[in-house]
Amino acid sequence: MAQTGPHNRRTLWREPLLHFTLVGAALFGGYHWLDPGLPKSDRAVPIHIGEGDVRWLKQTWSSQWLRDPTIEELSGLVNDLVGEQLLAREAEAIGLGENDTIIRRRLAQKLKFLIDDTAQLTEPTDEELLQFYASHAESFARLGTVSFKQIYFNPEQHKDPAADAAALIVEIQSKENGGSVAGDRLLLGDDFQRLENSAVSRMFGDDFADAVFALEPGEWKGPIKSGYGLHIVMVTERTPTEPRPFDTVRDAVMAQWRNSKQEDISRAYLADLRNKYGVQYDESTKELLTPQSAPSVAAK
Repeated sequence: MAQTGPHNRRTLWREPLLHFTLVGAALFGGYHWLDPGLPKSDRAVPIHIGEGDVRWLKQTWSSQWLRDPTIEELSGLVNDLVGEQLLAREAEAIGLGENDTIIRRRLAQKLKFLIDDTAQLTEPTDEELLQFYASHAESFARLGTVSFKQIYFNPEQHKDPAADAAALIVEIQSKENGGSVAGDRLLLGDDFQRLENSAVSRMFGDDFADAVFALEPGEWKGPIKSGYGLHIVMVTERTPTEPRPFDTVRDAVMAQWRNSKQEDISRAYLADLRNKYGVQYDESTKELLTPQSAPSVAAK
């Protein structure tokens, strides 16, 4: 009969499977040592498998394999579900889910889905929709547009681009027909038609867009700064923002009302949970969350 030498014993103790077995035995033995006297019926609520569970397993199998499972296959699916629930129940009982970021986020996400679904079931009255439409009229308006021409001054090609831009405006105005004066090349182009503020902002920046929308049509103005450099601009057409009739935007009003209602319900639910459970902060945590005043600089 073969003998187990010291080297073999050391190798055996390094086996992960042995470690897992010993830890499992310790947990199992500790559980029964702490609770030896309770009858089996009092220790936990048994795993329950209902008709809906079996139908769901059958439907899931059929969707994947395009056929109904056999009795043996369905029994195997049920056994897998029972095993999954047993492991999950025991993992919860011994606290394996505590302080687990992934599990916490998943549970919070599932509850958030339930809250959102509840909000989607709410149906507004026509009066509620009209009130929402009136209080958010700017969201459903036909936004104003602007058409303009620009002449670009590249700061890398001008010693004083602002002075050159101002001089060009004077030169253009002095010509009888306004003339055609070329500036530096800009890949975006020189002539833009019926753009909303957001479109101009995406191309040139927010400040440039606001400045252009404030111009009156018909005259060269500037210089106006963008992310590229300086520009002189002439607005050729401007259309104002106009409200749209309620009947033409009813679907959009409904969608935005639902989103707003969903946010209100979620906010109120979280407020109720704060009242139910309470939230406590350590003093050290409060200090970290408190804005710190900038250190004073002693005068030299």
